[in-house]
Amino acid sequence: MNSAGEDPQWPEPFPWIAETSRDWGFRKLLERTEAMHRGAATRLRGMGSEDLALRAEQFAAWARFDLDEPRAARRLYAAAKELRGLSRPGLLLSKALEGALSLGGADRGNLQLVNPATGSLVIVAEHGFGAEFLEYFAAVDDDRSACGRAAKRQAQTVIVDVMTDPGFAPHRAIAEASGFRAVLSTPLIDGGSRLVGVISTHYRRPHYPLRRDRQIMERYGEFVGRAMAGRLTAAPDARAGHGHGAAVKAFGCAARAHHHAAEAHERSIRSGVGDLAEHRRRAEFHRAAAEADRQRAEDLETQPMNPQPRPLDEQASH
Repeated sequence: MNSAGEDPQWPEPFPWIAETSRDWGFRKLLERTEAMHRGAATRLRGMGSEDLALRAEQFAAWARFDLDEPRAARRLYAAAKELRGLSRPGLLLSKALEGALSLGGADRGNLQLVNPATGSLVIVAEHGFGAEFLEYFAAVDDDRSACGRAAKRQAQTVIVDVMTDPGFAPHRAIAEASGFRAVLSTPLIDGGSRLVGVISTHYRRPHYPLRRDRQIMERYGEFVGRAMAGRLTAAPDARAGHGHGAAVKAFGCAARAHHHAAEAHERSIRSGVGDLAEHRRRAEFHRAAAEADRQRAEDLETQPMNPQPRPLDEQASH
């Protein structure tokens, strides 16, 4: 936190740490910062403010990470800095995924956002996958995949080997076809502790990331979540009329994503691949969701444009 007690959107207080981490005075400053936040966490917990106590403990952990892993911290801050000043949502999403692939040492991955109407995760950026993967995971609503687990628990999820993980069994065929064996999925959390989406890195062989690498991705997920919350719900796209058209387009895209996902599960049923009952359940869900999103898009097209469109997070609350 800064001197005003606020949580800055870009918590980058020590970008030069890799060059100065051996300086005794600077290390003492970080150590005092860590102690201050841990003390605050104890006091807040004693007052019954568990959420604030956990947040203070997180700040303390960040200070400790900067002390223990200065080179990793520099890489993290460099990736986060790349997200600054990106006003176009598409560019922001692509750059966020690029940073995750670099930090995670992966050659393929995807970024999903939460559809506020259905709660499903929808792929909005990807690298390294073919059409079959993108259709299959176009809209995710279960908690058997790594991304689904990360979203449901709002906690980072690692699947070391998708071929031996029991929960991932329904998706093994698409994983084999897509050439990945391990997944690290990190939730994207905004400044209000709300889930914005999930970013996942995929690996060709069984893989368990080091604790340091998991911490880097977890912290990066917060940076990305805050950046997205500020860009994807704010004006330049919220001008009169523009937000209305964007909402129609969003529901249309969501309907197509659910349609493709249903088709992918129906192909698995016809081929006899995986858990057929699970594929039927998910195919039915996606067909129903596609129809619901199509109907929402049609309803919006017939309504007069709202001169002050609500942000997506407000729409989701109604």
